[in-house]
Amino acid sequence: MPTHLALALLLSAAATAAAAVPSYTVTVLPDGMAPAGINNAGQIVGTRNDHAYLWSSAGGIDLGTLGGASSTGMALNRFGEVTGGSLTAGGEEHAFLYSRGVMTDLGTIGGGDVTRGTAINDLGQIAGDFRAPASGWGAFVRLDGQLRDIGNLGGSAIWASGINNAGRVVGSSLGTQEFHPPQTAFIYENGVMTALNYSSSGSSTANAVNQAGQITGTDWHGPESAYLYTNGMTQVLGSLYGLSAWGTALNNRGEVVGNLGGALQVPFFGFIYANGAMSDLNTLIDPALGWTVTSAAGINDNGQIAAWGCHDSGGCGGLLLQLAPVPEPGAWAMLLAGLGLLGWRRRRLSAAYRRA
Repeated sequence: MPTHLALALLLSAAATAAAAVPSYTVTVLPDGMAPAGINNAGQIVGTRNDHAYLWSSAGGIDLGTLGGASSTGMALNRFGEVTGGSLTAGGEEHAFLYSRGVMTDLGTIGGGDVTRGTAINDLGQIAGDFRAPASGWGAFVRLDGQLRDIGNLGGSAIWASGINNAGRVVGSSLGTQEFHPPQTAFIYENGVMTALNYSSSGSSTANAVNQAGQITGTDWHGPESAYLYTNGMTQVLGSLYGLSAWGTALNNRGEVVGNLGGALQVPFFGFIYANGAMSDLNTLIDPALGWTVTSAAGINDNGQIAAWGCHDSGGCGGLLLQLAPVPEPGAWAMLLAGLGLLGWRRRRLSAAYRRA
């Protein structure tokens, strides 16, 4: 076979092999763990066996409860501090802060019996939700050890879902209609709440905010689509397969993960939006592993993703997706180098014969 033809064939095979290499490896989290978020240290918070749970490659920690039967881990910061909700011995659900091995009860607000921490920043400030008998569901931010009602946009309920180190809180405020009321994404900062909607006819949610103030969530200006909000501009990320898309989390590089699904926000597949394109996470893992990633809960600045998936053999569980290392040069690369050297030697010999 001519050397140039062999080189072309090997280059084609190498390109095909490289394209087939999975982008992510898959680590199965402890049985029964449902992940809710991930920090840059690779720690994952979630719930396992009805208890808040913190996992890392070194092992897992059951965070316990506030005296009741169950607790839920909902968010963590870079230091591994966790917030969520836990039943108390008296049967109420209270927000908690787990720090340095201790779970602290954050109490209630507005005379209610329910609080839940849904987000925490690196300063230990917490955003969350509460239920009060008179006013229904409200949102709070915990500053200087106190839970403060942040108000609403005039609707019947509000939920907080993210907080960054600047104290910017994001979430969703429900409308006033009785049936399927629209939701409005909001930003709360410096004591002022502002609607995030960029059209008067739509509905939206805000699910996460990064340190640069970028926000992701879902927008209903037409089909349900994930979006990325940056410096006052909202970019609709679109969807795949004609499914609805919901942005659930983002990192400080503006990479977004979320869920693709159908009616009633039932997730079918997890996605990532990076480098200007949305990809089904299942196209980026080895199908031979038998896992289908159905939703993504968090992404850190290293590209690690906390996800949920189901296996072909039955059963579902939490997953850690990590960027796969660049493949080492294989036999094809060594053969390619050898053929290149062979071609060089043949050209040298041919030149020598011509001179002779």
